[in-house]
Amino acid sequence: MKPQVHFVDRETSAEALGLFAQDDGAWVIGVRAKTGPVAAARHRFPKLKNLLAPLRIKGGTAGKCAVSRLPNPMNCGWFGAVGLGHPHALTRNVAETIGRQVATATCQPGLDWVFVDADFFPATAAAFAMGWVLRATPHYHAQSSATDRCDYADGEHTPKHLVVMTSNAELAQEFWDTLYLPRTEGTLLARDLMQRPANDLTPVALQTEAETLRELGATVTALNATELKRQKLNLLHAVGKGSACPPRLIIIDWPGQTDQDPDAPVVFVGKGITFDTGGISIKPADGMEDMKGDMGGAATVLGAMKAIAMRRAPQRVIGLLAVAENAVSGSATRPGDIVRACNGTSVEIVDTDAEGRLVLADALAYARTTYAPSLMVDVATLTGAVVRALGRHHAGLFTPQDTTAMRLQQAADASGEPLWRLPLPSPDDDALKSEVADLKNCAWGTVPDAMHAAGFLSHFASETPWAHLDIAGTAEADADTPLTRKGPVGFGVRLLDALICAKDA
Repeated sequence: MKPQVHFVDRETSAEALGLFAQDDGAWVIGVRAKTGPVAAARHRFPKLKNLLAPLRIKGGTAGKCAVSRLPNPMNCGWFGAVGLGHPHALTRNVAETIGRQVATATCQPGLDWVFVDADFFPATAAAFAMGWVLRATPHYHAQSSATDRCDYADGEHTPKHLVVMTSNAELAQEFWDTLYLPRTEGTLLARDLMQRPANDLTPVALQTEAETLRELGATVTALNATELKRQKLNLLHAVGKGSACPPRLIIIDWPGQTDQDPDAPVVFVGKGITFDTGGISIKPADGMEDMKGDMGGAATVLGAMKAIAMRRAPQRVIGLLAVAENAVSGSATRPGDIVRACNGTSVEIVDTDAEGRLVLADALAYARTTYAPSLMVDVATLTGAVVRALGRHHAGLFTPQDTTAMRLQQAADASGEPLWRLPLPSPDDDALKSEVADLKNCAWGTVPDAMHAAGFLSHFASETPWAHLDIAGTAEADADTPLTRKGPVGFGVRLLDALICAKDA
């Protein structure tokens, strides 16, 4: 169960707010740099200084939060404070970060209502709420002791309600409904999909998840294994043919809300390897259970498409999920096999564990010829090399076009999901040349594999504006932090939606 969000005008009387006050609630007061507690809180709590003193919150540190069981005039069981920093620096992204940190402090056993009095403007109030919900909402789990997704064996607890004070509750609700709730729902969907085990989230099950977007007005179709062969998407078919769960290309078409849009659609392509054994080039057993998350790119695209459909974006957007299970069997693709992609390029598969670029290549070539898009962006948990290069804080951005890079960087800045542009090898680079085919799918030991993977994909994007996002380092968090829960984070959903938001504007 996800927490419920409510916005209340800051002028609301203490008596009216008292209707919500109860022992399972917490008041969290915003503290600004230099000026201290927000004005509304000073009026509402006559002895506010005494209440705040034990919490030791200085306003200059945005996001620092403390919550404790303290007697207070509102008769709530908990009282807390959060630093807001300097007013001019309180952007939407900062407000979201503060929301995540307040959620960390308020996920306490026995606490079901959280009231935040931080004098937010409507947009920052909605951004704060998104951050709070994303950090407070637990991951998908299957413990037999749990009655719903908010139950934890270790006693951790998620409040049921968040109440945010703002200068205009009606406008804050509009920001929430039309922008931040869709992004929140899309991110939570991507997180849950990555957490589900491969025996649950098969290629067919991922198609079923995508089909739920029909309720929002999207058209969802899928090419099964037979249709993949007929359409000559042989690379995608080759990756999945060793599994008892056949591969498929799932197509989500959001038609937009304008009848006469002169622009070609934007296409997002997601790598959807529901489990990756490495194929015959099998991975080591240690850590292979984490390969259930190798469909993180498809999860991101599906989450972004949900956000775009929920907010009724006027731009036509198409999401392609290239879905397969990379398994080991007698019918699996072998190292040295030569397979022809749907654009006619022959590929020598020298390593079956470099499968993600194969499914993306076919999907990109298919998108280019089928939809003539104005822009293609593929998203994938693709290489360990990008993790070694950028760590866990930036996703790798590869594109041959400076204008495309600028658009993606602007979307990254707007969404708070950072990218770092990395060099793209020349199309004439000899590293991927094969002696027996047009290309080979990887070239170990020369330059970082993230670059070779991007260079391989560039052959299938051709002249269409295109970007490749390698999210291998940012898709999951290694541990709980004040900003994220351990596990999938849904990275890229808000970024892709922000890219379309910029187009809509």
